[in-house]
Amino acid sequence: MARFTSEGSVIGATTRLVGRVTGKGALRIEGVVTGGIDITGPAEVAAGATIEGNVRAEALEVAGTLQGDADAQGPIAVRSGAVARGQLRGSQVTIEPGSRVSVLLNTAFEVEPLDRQHTR
Repeated sequence: MARFTSEGSVIGATTRLVGRVTGKGALRIEGVVTGGIDITGPAEVAAGATIEGNVRAEALEVAGTLQGDADAQGPIAVRSGAVARGQLRGSQVTIEPGSRVSVLLNTAFEVEPLDRQHTR
């Protein structure tokens, strides 16, 4: 996944933004956004951050809370400790153990059968 670069924008940890965020480039959210996000670069929801609204981005990494749908041209990663509620649509969706999700996944994927020795 594309990681955040210094050429992006940051919504700081003490910031609460109400409204729609649009722009070009990367965006890191450390505070609270109530409203949609529509950017051309990758988006990162840091641990402790909250988004209440839909997100459209090149790629998305969620370590905080996302309450809304996410639409990414690239991958979406929901990290351990994150909370995600909504529809996740991306080229690849990764949900790490320890995250809490209530989502509808919209991506092409393969399911591998469990090895019976691991279920005993």
